[in-house]
Amino acid sequence: MKRAISWGLPLLTLAVYLYLVVVLGQRLLAESGGLLPYDLRVTGYDLAQARGLLRALTPEGFALYEGPIFWTDTLFPALMGLCLLWWMRPFRGAFGMVCMMAAMGYVALDWGENMLVQRMLEAGPDWVRPADIFAASAFTQGKFAILALALVLAIRASMRRMRERGAE
Repeated sequence: MKRAISWGLPLLTLAVYLYLVVVLGQRLLAESGGLLPYDLRVTGYDLAQARGLLRALTPEGFALYEGPIFWTDTLFPALMGLCLLWWMRPFRGAFGMVCMMAAMGYVALDWGENMLVQRMLEAGPDWVRPADIFAASAFTQGKFAILALALVLAIRASMRRMRERGAE
């Protein structure tokens, strides 16, 4: 069972990510004049950039972002969070708690970002609230920062687990 989870969960997560970025992402790029979606802007975005993407999106782009991309991007963080937790196990002491908080923090920030992006899409370029743009941008930046931390912690936990197995 462990082997199935160790291979199956990351492969499923990768498949969902590739579908989200390669398939849906390419379609969204075509429907936005080549502008990068909010979710992939590691350094965030400002008011002008956010409104620029909203203005560039075609009606099909809005439907894609609010439909298939939203649902796929709701599934992906949950899968990624489960992968991180699986790689970080077992959870012992303060290190285990930090690992769990990092993995769950990533999921929460990604879902929060998704909610704010949906709010921006619903408002449109002329009615979008600057506070929603700044919050979404902060969530995007935070999501990438905590994901980097979680990946480092997962690697450390995995290496420790392998060392402990080798000592047995």
